[in-house]
Amino acid sequence: MSHIRLILVVSCFSLSSVFALSGSYIYVKAQVAQYLIQWAWQKTKIEHIRQPPWSWADTYPVAKITIGEQPLYILSGSTGRTLAFGPGHMSSTVLPGEVGNSVISGHRDTHFAILENIEVGDEIRIESEFTQTKFEVTDILVVHQSTMAVTKNSADKMLTLITCYPFNSLKLNPEMRFIVQAKERA
Repeated sequence: MSHIRLILVVSCFSLSSVFALSGSYIYVKAQVAQYLIQWAWQKTKIEHIRQPPWSWADTYPVAKITIGEQPLYILSGSTGRTLAFGPGHMSSTVLPGEVGNSVISGHRDTHFAILENIEVGDEIRIESEFTQTKFEVTDILVVHQSTMAVTKNSADKMLTLITCYPFNSLKLNPEMRFIVQAKERA
């Protein structure tokens, strides 16, 4: 009987280890990718040529965003594949730091988890290839995912950051979105 008990204990431990490791995979991948993306961003700024962070990448960094003290590198495009590695720029909007509304999306449980604690008045810094711009958070909203008004263009320099909501939900792809909007500081 103790032999069977040992097999059950070892099996349960092994299975729980597999689940724990597979659950942490997305976090590790997201963090390692940011180092490779940082390297590509630095090379882009020096050579003024878009640099993919790895040879098979179908994206490249377009800007650096700093929220609080956390720097993140924004990738071109906002597909699920891109967002697995970092925040993504919605290509139908202006680039971060340009006049207009630049829309950036990211996962709530990795790169954009920091948005849970952001407040109106907080500063967000954007470094584009040629400029640096400071933004001030002006609005924080929770909207249905079908609400596209938050992506509407602007006559001012503006940022719209989008992530899923609620932050600590176990539900995959919930219907609600957490929106942070910021305008250029004068």
